[in-house]
Amino acid sequence: MLRTWIGLAAAVLAAVALASAAPQSGRSAPSASTTLKVMTFNIFYGGDELNLQTRQFCKDPAGCPETLDQVAAAIRASGADVVGLQEPTMNTRTIAEKLGWNYSERTSYMSRFPIIDPPGANGLYVFVEPVPGRVVAVANVHLPSDPYGPYEARDGATRAQVLQLENDLRVPAIQTEIHELPKLAEDGIPVFLTGDFNSPSHLDWTPAVDAVRADVPYPVVWPASKALADAGFVDSFRSVYPNPVARPGFTWTPGSPEGEKVEVHDRIDWVLSMGPATATASSVVGEAGNPNTDIAVDPWPSDHRGVVSTFDVTPAPMPILVAVESRSLEQGQALRVRFHAAGQAGEDVSLLRLGDAVPAATKSTGGAVDGTLSFPTADLHPGAYLARLIDPGGEVISQSRFWLYRPGATTTVSTNKSRYRVGEPIRVSWKKAPGMKWDWLGIYKAGESADNPNNSTCSAGLCGNGHYLVYTYTNAAIQGSTTFSDATALVGWKTWPLGTGTYEIRLLMDDGYRSVASSPRFKIVQP
Repeated sequence: MLRTWIGLAAAVLAAVALASAAPQSGRSAPSASTTLKVMTFNIFYGGDELNLQTRQFCKDPAGCPETLDQVAAAIRASGADVVGLQEPTMNTRTIAEKLGWNYSERTSYMSRFPIIDPPGANGLYVFVEPVPGRVVAVANVHLPSDPYGPYEARDGATRAQVLQLENDLRVPAIQTEIHELPKLAEDGIPVFLTGDFNSPSHLDWTPAVDAVRADVPYPVVWPASKALADAGFVDSFRSVYPNPVARPGFTWTPGSPEGEKVEVHDRIDWVLSMGPATATASSVVGEAGNPNTDIAVDPWPSDHRGVVSTFDVTPAPMPILVAVESRSLEQGQALRVRFHAAGQAGEDVSLLRLGDAVPAATKSTGGAVDGTLSFPTADLHPGAYLARLIDPGGEVISQSRFWLYRPGATTTVSTNKSRYRVGEPIRVSWKKAPGMKWDWLGIYKAGESADNPNNSTCSAGLCGNGHYLVYTYTNAAIQGSTTFSDATALVGWKTWPLGTGTYEIRLLMDDGYRSVASSPRFKIVQP
């Protein structure tokens, strides 16, 4: 549970869609249920920042790889098929490769089954394909951690004050999931939402629990989980174990360098479902010897326990779509494009550079329903492209965006002006970002480097980037722009507006402190 640095807010995903996948589907396997195990796992600052021997922060500048190995061991022990990670801090790919799995850095998901990033999802969800031609949708969140409601209640806040905190801080952070994911379930697609919700469930602080737990001062219908339940999400652990007195299922905390002396233990990591999926089992994965742990791993590598739930699920026919396997490439790298088509002769996949009238490359699907095509890119011009699925009549029925860069191109960050008045919004743009789920932009005093300035080997610590003044997320965009203002800037060491001085904006990766680019310096002056 990140309590002091940047992982204090869940990214509000952009609503700007490319072309959505068409609702019809090509031929697929007959409808049938299957078993799917879905896990949520907060791995603590990338999974390599906890010293297993001391249970304190890893002091090695390169991180503690033995802890990362234990993260992989915990996933294996869980038996999970699909895992949503929180606090992956650039290690989603590393962990997936240890397991030999597929991964999506855009959503911090990994799976033993194929993962498809469909057009129109915009990073909110990805598809997992447990049965050929059939999919489920998975989404992942990490809600703001501070102030933490149970601590506020412990320290004397009234129930009304706690509810106000939750409604102001955490409920807004799940609005995109509440409004968009039910649409998938309405179309018959099973939906899973994993996360560290940094809040107890409305099913847990009941009058019966209040009567037996000294650290629960009063019953609370926690608003975030209630809002999700009202939207149709089912809490898998509580559906299997409905009695919170008999099975509290605590996931916070097995111990942490950030732990409280007077801790409030709670169940804040959930696997939620919606649509044709029924939980048949649910287990807490954690340290040996704890009564909440069902699947033990020793030593335990995180400050959260994980939860793995088993579902009887009926995957939905895959929508007709075209999806690129990478949203960012350099000339010379092969572009792999997955398609699910109607299976008609004359269907093609083409690459169109934005602004051009003629496709840069076209390949036939060969009349296949499913397939992956590989396109060489050495002779393509850099720029933004659309991979398009074309029907026999020449109509575009699905398209997916990607960016092609020159070899060796670097990430860039720029502002729209070099001089701003105090309080004036600051527009910032970036190109060739990593595109990970929690990439972020921080405003710093120009030249500020209070810690280790070596960004190439700064897996542990703040990498010289600890004193961000305000920050915001990129929504995993490869290229994009956003505005720092009183409405959008999240609090760091300062509040908006910033005072006079010389500043720069840094692009940092995946809720971590490794900077990949800085803007030219700019000034803030008095009006």
